[in-house]
Amino acid sequence: PPAILARHGRARRSPARSQSRAKMAAGPRTPTDVIPNKFVEANGAAREVLEKGFRFTPRNLGIFAVFGIAVPVLIYKGCVDEFRYTDKKYGRPEKKFM
Repeated sequence: PPAILARHGRARRSPARSQSRAKMAAGPRTPTDVIPNKFVEANGAAREVLEKGFRFTPRNLGIFAVFGIAVPVLIYKGCVDEFRYTDKKYGRPEKKFM
């Protein structure tokens, strides 16, 4: 098999070609190299300093109250009401939830 590969030009590479590729790619690359993205880096930097830039305001507190407390409570109540309705519809004993 090595003779077949050499005949088709796949086994050997010319040194000039490999050197030109190295110059174009700024050196040999490995599969684990990461190309930095400036937008991702900026987002990561902004997240790292979040605790320094965050301020408690009435708006932030209201958003937390709505999405952190009210929405989960409403979802829970909706699920429990659905279970109770289904139990009543099919004549099963009502389950206890909290």
